[in-house]
Amino acid sequence: MTKRRTIRIAGLVVVVLLCTFAVVAATRPNFEDSVAKSPLDGHPAPAIVGTTSSGSTFTLAKSTGTWRVVNFFASWCGPCKAEAPNLVVLNYDAKAANIPFTLVSVVLNDADTAAFAFARTIGFTWPVVADPGGAIATAYGVRSPPTTFVISPRGTVVANILGPVTAAGVLSIIRDHGGSGK
Repeated sequence: MTKRRTIRIAGLVVVVLLCTFAVVAATRPNFEDSVAKSPLDGHPAPAIVGTTSSGSTFTLAKSTGTWRVVNFFASWCGPCKAEAPNLVVLNYDAKAANIPFTLVSVVLNDADTAAFAFARTIGFTWPVVADPGGAIATAYGVRSPPTTFVISPRGTVVANILGPVTAAGVLSIIRDHGGSGK
């Protein structure tokens, strides 16, 4: 009788675990772009002027007339690590679709050396800008990484994405706001 009872309890435990897994899987948000309201929506994007990982000066205003994607990240941030390959794909796909496009990543609450090394390891080929003192993050109202802003060619903020982005999601935002491509 005790062996039979042990089998029933084990079976019940397995059923409860499977049900719990199913509920968690069904209610867990997908890895997709979470667009949030921002006080910057519809307003000119704050200026970005900073030193890049290569030592040159990056100025966001020099890319006027292109779609601009400003991504705040940190090397210690788990969601940033998950997002990074999507940024590489986004950079490639936007150029392949002939969308006038500028991508810049801004270091947020991280040592520049660690962030720059992370970006090199992942394969970032776009400017990675240091933000000593957090002035750029403050101007954009960014509190935690990853956070990404999509800026129209006219220089207005059209989207604020909290959490990891996908290439398809960002390109969809650009197309929804009149961006063109192939």
